[in-house]
Formats: sequence, C-alpha cells, structure tokens
Amino acid sequence: MVKGQLIRNMVVGLVIVVAVAGAIWAGGSKEKASQPSSSKTAVDTSKKKEEQPVSQGKGSREERPQEGFRAPDFTLKTMDGKEVRLSDNDGKPALINFWASWCPPCKAEMPHIQEAYEQYKGKVNFHMVNLAVQDNPDEMKKYIQKEKFTFPILLDETGEVAQEYNVTGIPQTVIVNTEGEIVKVVIGAMTKDQLQELLKMVTSG
Repeated sequence: MVKGQLIRNMVVGLVIVVAVAGAIWAGGSKEKASQPSSSKTAVDTSKKKEEQPVSQGKGSREERPQEGFRAPDFTLKTMDGKEVRLSDNDGKPALINFWASWCPPCKAEMPHIQEAYEQYKGKVNFHMVNLAVQDNPDEMKKYIQKEKFTFPILLDETGEVAQEYNVTGIPQTVIVNTEGEIVKVVIGAMTKDQLQELLKMVTSG
C-alpha cells in the first residue's frame, strides 16, 4: 500500500511538472506572436542603423539630428544651381524631407507635401532633399515635371547631409521650429492629417 501511494504521488508530480511547462511554453508563444511587425512605410537606405544618442531635452544649443537639439546646418543647391542654407530661415520654421524618385513611400506622400507647400509656403521653408547620390537625375527631373510639383528641390549630391541626419530609411521628414530646434522626426510616409498637424504645431502662436 505504501508502494502504491508512492507511485501515485510520483504520477501526480509528473502531471504538475508537465502542466507548468506547457503553460510557460504557451505564454512565450503568445508573447512572441503579439510583437508588432516592422513598418512597411519606409525604404531602407543603409545596412546598419547607427545608435542614437539620448536627447538632453529642449533648448539644447548642440547640433544633433534629434528632437530637442538644434538641426545640423547645411547648404545645398537647387536644380537651378541656387545655394540654399538651412539657417537662413527668415524667422520661419522648416520642413526637411529626404526622398528619392525610386522610393514608393516617398511618392505616396509627395502629393500631401505639395498641397501643404501651397498652403504654407509663406510661413514654412520647405527643403525637399533629394538623395542625388543614389538617384538618377534625369528620372528624378522627369518625375517632378510629370507630377507638376513646385516645392523647392535640393540636391544632396555627396550624401553628406543625409549622413549628418542619420538617414537610414526614406522618406524621412524633420520638422524644425523658428529657433532652429528639431521638434519632430518622422521616418516613413506621412498621411495628410499627420503632415497638417505638424505644420500647424510649428506655425501656431
């Protein structure tokens, strides 16, 4: 009888162990399944994304491509050869958009940016930075002409500005306030409402 009781205790213990192991496995599978998928709204332009430093908060005078820091200054040429400098802002906020003509997500948001440009061009400086070092200039010009876009196109012919802004996926949009401080960085195509909200934020008051 003692032997039978011992066997029953061993069986019960084994059942408990199996049940606990099954619960742990099920929980791990559920957690893995609930992880969000990666965004499909941006095209990767590099093999490895650099580590981003921790922001020191608003009002910093240091130049970094992060929210809360001053936007790194740059000078680029337009398609007509005119030089444009970011810091020559006439007291206006700025929209900096990195894009290429071969990028589907870029093309998806372009009409929204054109509409916003027509609405805010007197209040916001638009800097549409084409990754010329990775783009075909003829195809880019044909695309702009075909779609009848009128916003200013700047040519990053060396890729230095994109590198300065840690651009690893396009489109990437940087919103800069009147003080030259980055208030928002958006990686991926923006919706019309999202873009309008950002521009209202930097033009209100």
